[in-house]
Amino acid sequence: MTILAAPARDPGLLVVSNRLPELRDPVSPDGERTRPVGGLVAALQPVLAARGGLWLGWSGRTVPGDQFGPVRWDPNRDPPLAWIDLPETAYERYYNGFCNRSLWPLFHTLPGRVRFEDAEWESYVAVNERLAVAATELVPPDCGVWAHDFHLLLLASGLRARGHRGPLGLFLHVPFPGVDLFRVVPWAEQLLEGMLAFDLLAMQTPNDVKNFLRVAGALSPAAVGDGVVEHGGCTTLVRALPIGIVPAPFESLPDSEEGDEAAGLLQAVAGTKLVLGVDRLDYTKGIPERLEAFARLLTLLPEWRGKVSLVQISVPSRAEVAEYQEQRHRIEAAVGRINGEFGEANWTPVRYLYRSYRRDQLSRFYRAADVGLVTPLKDGMNLVAKEFVAAQDPAQPGVLVLSRFAGAAAELTDAVLTNPFHTDGMVRDLDRALRMPAAERRERHARLLTAVHRTTATSWAEAFVAALESCRRSP
Repeated sequence: MTILAAPARDPGLLVVSNRLPELRDPVSPDGERTRPVGGLVAALQPVLAARGGLWLGWSGRTVPGDQFGPVRWDPNRDPPLAWIDLPETAYERYYNGFCNRSLWPLFHTLPGRVRFEDAEWESYVAVNERLAVAATELVPPDCGVWAHDFHLLLLASGLRARGHRGPLGLFLHVPFPGVDLFRVVPWAEQLLEGMLAFDLLAMQTPNDVKNFLRVAGALSPAAVGDGVVEHGGCTTLVRALPIGIVPAPFESLPDSEEGDEAAGLLQAVAGTKLVLGVDRLDYTKGIPERLEAFARLLTLLPEWRGKVSLVQISVPSRAEVAEYQEQRHRIEAAVGRINGEFGEANWTPVRYLYRSYRRDQLSRFYRAADVGLVTPLKDGMNLVAKEFVAAQDPAQPGVLVLSRFAGAAAELTDAVLTNPFHTDGMVRDLDRALRMPAAERRERHARLLTAVHRTTATSWAEAFVAALESCRRSP
């Protein structure tokens, strides 16, 4: 049931994200189902349930004009959800604009794709203000608030301006750039001020933390210490808290279903070494570079022709955005070129799948793969790398080839780390992975699996909330 009034009792924790879990990435205009590979639900459900918490965000729907609708909420969902609809102008300017054409490429160290418009910045400010207002309507001023990602860098300042006294935390899922890149933003100082209004800033890797501390020291009069920033009479703690997965569902492989698409595809590539890529279709994921490296492998090492197959799963994303349409066409053209140049009557080098799969199907792909090829140009973490590790058969595991520019590389040091900008280097790393002896594969996998279990989605969420609650200010 959808209700317009505030909750009947005070939640013990408010989570705020750009999108809500059950409405995230709906069916796109071209009819493709765009459910993401990962998600926050498994991590946040337990901490919200333990605290009687509430999750606030954008519904995924738009309304005509430029006026925000009322806050709605439903206590009967698990977890309970509250939401607002975005005006069409805000969707275009805030979401497609400043978030995805300004901050997203900038934070992923791709300045050539960045562009700024005043109207988009103003819309970003307005949406953060609207969510701050919505939060004050839903929770008391001493409630803890956990915001997620680069969409909400100004949320804390909006809440503080409205008298919120409770601890405010932000987890940044994407990488944080260095000083020279961050100052490219025309409103860099305003963004930094907004981030320093949080009591806790958590990031994926120690390098992200270092970058933020350097930015704070360079662009503000703040006093910067070891993981602490003192500014305006307030203290902001800055911590590396890498996100994890829930390993169990990937470790227990379900039986294949009759007519299951995953089983059918695996049968089609049987008899060859299977190299697997699974990504959301995004220009940060390095899919064209990965395809180029695979083609180069077949050119430089022709003994692999007919003996190795690449299966690339690309989960549709932002299909209405021109940059993503261009990326899709570039990938499909590369697949066609490689198959045309190297394919044989009984061997198709690349199998390309533009769709999403259920978790049990992904697990089957992961476990069947001889090599998991996870090569983003830049990534905050990349949970596919951890899912691949969890799904392996410990007695006969596949090899993870991982970009050294993924946040996961800081933890998964026993992967074969590679440079997606160096094609010949990727060829050598892929060839090494394909030839790796079983004993070495088992040793590496055991250490990788230990790392995956060390930080799970559940332990990450509990660690963040514990750190947030320790920031609670004295009355």
